[in-house]
Amino acid sequence: MAYLWVFLKGLLMGLADVVPGVSGGTMALVTGIYERLIKAIARVDGDFIGYLLKLDIGRAWRYLDGWFLLAVFGGILTAIFLFAGLLSHLLATQPVLTWAFFLGLIVAAAVLLVASEHKKSAILWLWLVLGVVLGYVLSTQSLFMLPGGYSGLFLAGMIAICAMILPGISGSLLLVLLGKYAVLLEAAHQRDLFTLMVFAGGALLGLLLFAKLLKWLLAHYHTSMIYFLSGLMLGTVFKVWPWKSSEATNIWPWHHNEPQYLMSCLMVFAGVIVVTGLFYWGRQTKRV
Repeated sequence: MAYLWVFLKGLLMGLADVVPGVSGGTMALVTGIYERLIKAIARVDGDFIGYLLKLDIGRAWRYLDGWFLLAVFGGILTAIFLFAGLLSHLLATQPVLTWAFFLGLIVAAAVLLVASEHKKSAILWLWLVLGVVLGYVLSTQSLFMLPGGYSGLFLAGMIAICAMILPGISGSLLLVLLGKYAVLLEAAHQRDLFTLMVFAGGALLGLLLFAKLLKWLLAHYHTSMIYFLSGLMLGTVFKVWPWKSSEATNIWPWHHNEPQYLMSCLMVFAGVIVVTGLFYWGRQTKRV
């Protein structure tokens, strides 16, 4: 029963991952499994490899927190398989209302995380501002172009996978900004397994390296990291802003052809209610 809660939290991560501009890391942080997930991924180290080489599979599985990871990634894959089509349909047919819901969700998540920290100081607020700035840059500005060929795809995998475990930053969005999104879509369409394997290899290496860094930062600078990650989420508000012009630039609601004021406010409020419920539910079910 305990791992059923973890599976459901993975399901929420998967739902977030299929929305362009929203990160599954946000759901992991809100539902209270973020730090355990980072620690589990970071345990793919020398000790783990040693257990595998000795064929001590049971000990390797326990060291890795294997059942936890299986439940999380099982939930992510299930959500992507079941709900990707539905969310794509909603984004295409009701973009303002769908993005309004995610706007309320992201802002409420950041506020709740900061409010849950007892420490308050000027340096912590500075970390929040730095997070906002970085979130804005990563979600709105074109990044440097990677080299062509397989080396560029490998590097793209290393960079984009970091978005999966960073709240607020979308992996698919980073691939667009790096100029590799169309390449990977075509590879998937053509079933170019070698190209996809090169990308997956970079993603795996990037995930392992970045998880170790995050684990260290959370262990030594926990409160500062919570402020920074909350700022990172707030920075992506510029990307999920519901009201956009025909050129896909942000505009005020009253300049939009169909602002849907009442329904938009209700969807923002719904996002706030949902994430508040998830926040407290996550803390009630945090210990497995």
